[in-house]
Amino acid sequence: MAKIVLPRVQAMMVCDAIKESEEEGDVFHLHGVRTVVEAPAFPALRPRLGVLAHLSGHAGWAAIRMAVNRIETDEMIHESVPKYVDFRKPTTVVTVVFRARNCVFPAPGIYYVQIYHDEKLIGERPLELREER
Repeated sequence: MAKIVLPRVQAMMVCDAIKESEEEGDVFHLHGVRTVVEAPAFPALRPRLGVLAHLSGHAGWAAIRMAVNRIETDEMIHESVPKYVDFRKPTTVVTVVFRARNCVFPAPGIYYVQIYHDEKLIGERPLELREER
């Protein structure tokens, strides 16, 4: 029986915007890389939220999706449609970009930006939402 190996998240950044370079292939410019979002009031609307993930995996296709989870209530406040990634070999890193539009954070607190392969969590980063001082 063939052993199934999950893709691995090698790096993951949460930011305001991601732009692909016009000069070089497979190069991305990240703007507003963050672990904290300050908002004047809640619920807080983020018009744009970008996630850049570097993934590796054994040869084959994998369905990868991104979600934002409010850990206090275990509520998914955003979930992307799956992206199908073609892994060539375990040493090749593949860049996957997710863009969340109009993401509403219901309250201050800790949220996890998560990457899934099918239904299996393969990586996450905390994102703290707090009121502006």
